[in-house]
This record gives sequence, structure tokens and C-alpha cells, in this order.
Amino acid sequence: MKKIQIHISEEPHCKELESLGSVFIPLIKDVMTAEDFVEADILLNWKDIVGQEIAAYAYPIKVKYDHRENIRTLYMEVPVGGFALELQHKEEYLLEKINVYFGYKAVHKINISQNIKLRPQIKPVKVEKEEIKLSDDEKKYMEDVVADIKDEKLKEILTKLGESVIISNRG
Repeated sequence: MKKIQIHISEEPHCKELESLGSVFIPLIKDVMTAEDFVEADILLNWKDIVGQEIAAYAYPIKVKYDHRENIRTLYMEVPVGGFALELQHKEEYLLEKINVYFGYKAVHKINISQNIKLRPQIKPVKVEKEEIKLSDDEKKYMEDVVADIKDEKLKEILTKLGESVIISNRG
């Protein structure tokens, strides 16, 4: 059996390192067309392009280029419900956002389909309501109204009801 000797150089080799982009981009450019780059950009940067609100329920699937009409169509999926209708009303807005992102008219039409299996990623936003308090005169009035009631639980409930009525009548 023959022994193989391995010679390891002691010179630092970091000068020969190249970034992955400089290696792969020339290889990919030969394989991918401009349409593929548009599709990849949309799929990878969807939240940045359309914003968090729309990206929570609208998902891009593919971009298809029609050579006869020279237009690109973005195919999207939304959950079943009112999402498709909402997106249909926002179609011009979406097209504008996408095309501004690319700097040219990259997408011309949007095709929306509904998918039963999709669930929106919408997170409820807590809105903190400012606590509205009664004035001293209003508090005195409520105390006078419930003064004759002997049952404490009923008195408390009627006081809360009265307070909410007074607050809602303020406007």
C-alpha cells in the first residue's frame, strides 16, 4: 500500500477567499431570466414590499411572464373570507408599491385566489382606552340615585350602569 503525503502550506490563504455572491451570481445569471429575478425578489422581500399589514394575509405564489402581451402577472393566495375582496380593492395600490420597489413596471396584473387551508397571520392590536372618570357633581348625583337601595350588589351594579350611561351621553 502506498502512503500519500499531504503538504499543508503555512502561508495564510485568506487573500484567496471570495464572497459567495461573486461566485454564484455569474453562474445563476446564465440560468435565470429577468422574470426569475423579479419573482425571487418578490418572494424573498414580500413584507418589505407591501408592508406588514398586507403580508399578514396575502401570500405571493409566483410571477408569470406572458411573452405575447409582454406583461407579468403576480399570482397570490389569501385565506377564505373578505381578504380577497379587500385585496381586489387594493390592487392598484399593491401594483404601485411593487413597481416602486423595482423602479420600473415589473408587475402589470395581480391574480388572487382563495385557499381554505391558509390562516391569516394577523395579530390583534391592543388599544388602550383612556379611563374616563365622572366629575364630583356626577358622582354625587349617582350616589343620590342609588341611596335608597339596600342590596349592596344591586347598588354597585346600578352605579356602574349609571356611570357608563353618563359617560356615553357626553358624546
